[in-house]
Amino acid sequence: MVLARVFGLLPLRVGRAIGRAFGSAAYGLLGTPRRLALEHVGLAFPGLELADRRALVRETFRHAGESFGELAAVRKILRLPGHVRMEGIEILRGGLTGGRGMIAATGHCGNWELLAAWAASAGLPITVVVRRVYDLRFHHLILRFRAAAGVEVLVRDDPRFVVAVGEALNRNRIVAMLIDQDIKGASVFVPFFGRPAHTPVGAALLALRARVPLATVFIEREPDGRHLARVAAVPTDVRRGREGVHELTARLTAAIEAQIRRVPAQWVWWHQRWRRQPEPAVPITSSVGEHAIS
Repeated sequence: MVLARVFGLLPLRVGRAIGRAFGSAAYGLLGTPRRLALEHVGLAFPGLELADRRALVRETFRHAGESFGELAAVRKILRLPGHVRMEGIEILRGGLTGGRGMIAATGHCGNWELLAAWAASAGLPITVVVRRVYDLRFHHLILRFRAAAGVEVLVRDDPRFVVAVGEALNRNRIVAMLIDQDIKGASVFVPFFGRPAHTPVGAALLALRARVPLATVFIEREPDGRHLARVAAVPTDVRRGREGVHELTARLTAAIEAQIRRVPAQWVWWHQRWRRQPEPAVPITSSVGEHAIS
C-alpha cells in the first residue's frame, strides 16, 4: 500500500499529525460510521450531551488515523526506548512457566496492532487470532505487517483453526484474542455498558478446557504520544460447563468496559456492538386458558 510506505518515510511526529488530519476528514466524510458511533456513544453514556458526544466521536476518528500513522512507522517506534511500556509483563512471562501456553483477552482498545508488535519484539511468543478481512488486498497487507513484526497469526475462519490453537498452546505460546465484537461463532449475551452484548466465548472456553492461565491485556495512548499497556491476571475459579464459560466471558467483558471508560476515545464506537439482542421471553400458558406465566 503506497500510502503506508509514504507514512513510513515521514518523521513519527509528522506521520501522526497527518494521520489525525485524515481522521478528522474521515469524521466529516464517512456519514454511516459517524452516525453509528454517535448512536453507540449515546447508548453507553446516556447522560452525555450531543456536543460532547460529537467531540468524543471526532476524537475517536482522529485516534484511528493516528494509529494508522503509527503502524506505518512501527519499526521506528519499536526502536524508541520506553515508547511503549507494559505494566504486568511478569504475569505473561509467569503464565508460560507451566509450559502449556496461556490465553490473553483484549479488545479493539488503543493501538492494539502496535500492542501485538511490541509484545513480539519484547520476546513474548504471541499468536494472534484474527478474522479474515473481506477486502483481500487489505487482509494480506495486515497479514504481512503482523508477520514482519514477528506476530504469529491464526485466522479464525480457517478449517484447522481449533487444531492450530491447540498446537500454539502446546508450543507454549500466548494466544491473544479480541472479544469485543459481535461476530459469528459460539457466543453468549453478557452485560456491556448496561445492556446485553453478543460476545464470543472463545477466550473463556479455551482457558477452561486447556486449563491454562488467562489474562487481559490493554494498551492506551498517553497524552505525550507514548503508549502504556497493562496486564491483569483473570481468575478462572468458575464452575465447569456453560455457566462457567458464561461467567468468565462476563468477567472479561467487564474488564474491556472498564478500559474503554478509562479512555473512551480509543475504542471503535462505529462497530454495531449491540446489533443482536436476546429473544424476548415467550409467555407460557396452561392448556385450560389460565393467565400467562412470565
